Amino acid sequence: MVWRQAVIIGSLILAAVIIEITLLSRLGLPGATPDLVVVTVVAIALSMGPTQGAVAGFAAGVLIGLAPPADSLLGVNAIVYLVIGYITGAVVDPRDRTVPVMVGMVALAAGAATIGTAALAALLGSGRVAWGEVAGLALSSALYAVILAPLVVLGVAWLVRKATPEVLVI
Repeated sequence: MVWRQAVIIGSLILAAVIIEITLLSRLGLPGATPDLVVVTVVAIALSMGPTQGAVAGFAAGVLIGLAPPADSLLGVNAIVYLVIGYITGAVVDPRDRTVPVMVGMVALAAGAATIGTAALAALLGSGRVAWGEVAGLALSSALYAVILAPLVVLGVAWLVRKATPEVLVI
């Protein structure tokens, strides 16, 4: 049971990081890059629960922090994504997981990831945070997350249901 969950989490996070870095970051969309990694972490948390969401968030944050145009402090994304994964999995009751609630959680998590990363980086002494742009980036990140949410959340839920039937799924 645990190894199947680990394989699913690892595969999904690795695929999301690769797609975000190689494809989505090069689209040239206005505002923030669509944050497929946060959407995937939220989908895992909603499908598997808060513990698996936290593990997925930490793993995703470490991979994003190590990936090649890494220009932020190592560990900032890991902390932010870990918190997002845990809170998302814990705060929504499985009986209340309707499509609007899930899309709202994904949008809120994407905006919170942008703001949380900027705040934590500034708190740790990074001088690269442009506070004038953070609100616009958070809004565009939330909008892109809403667009990605139906496909990713439902796809992850389907995969988790098929591969690990013992896990509570949407």
